[in-house]
Amino acid sequence: MENVTETPLLSPKGTFPATVVKVIDDYKLVMNRGEQNGIREGQRMMVYRIDDEEILDPHTGESLGFLELVRGTGRIIFVQDKISIIESDKKPDIDLNKLSYLIVEYLQKPRELSELSYIPPLTPSGIEYLAKKELQSNRERELKSMIDKLGERLPFENPQVGDLVKPI
Repeated sequence: MENVTETPLLSPKGTFPATVVKVIDDYKLVMNRGEQNGIREGQRMMVYRIDDEEILDPHTGESLGFLELVRGTGRIIFVQDKISIIESDKKPDIDLNKLSYLIVEYLQKPRELSELSYIPPLTPSGIEYLAKKELQSNRERELKSMIDKLGERLPFENPQVGDLVKPI
């Protein structure tokens, strides 16, 4: 498939905004534009609605328009003649600096031949050893959780039939 992320969307005037005509689920929506409108798989779209409240300049009273409230972004995953399916491509926010730190910390952690083979005595030094082990396992759980989030997608935010769609 050609790289469509850098290909501008060339379509007849009036093609956008398109409209969401069906909500399949919180991750997939159907819009009323398809191959006849130049839509291709891989194109990115923004799904939004227009706020009811007009924004006025407080100094001049001039209308500044209406706010576009973004429901999310997605990619076209299926195209028919007159309709297309958009799938959410939003990812969770992840602190990449913290993730890098946790990975380096994990990789530098000294390993014992068998971490389960040693059971410390219930002395102050044994309790301190167990506390450090628990701290390490909490950091490892945090690392695993962050890595798991890398593959996650987030749903559109309350998508509705009638929401608008435009290319981004």
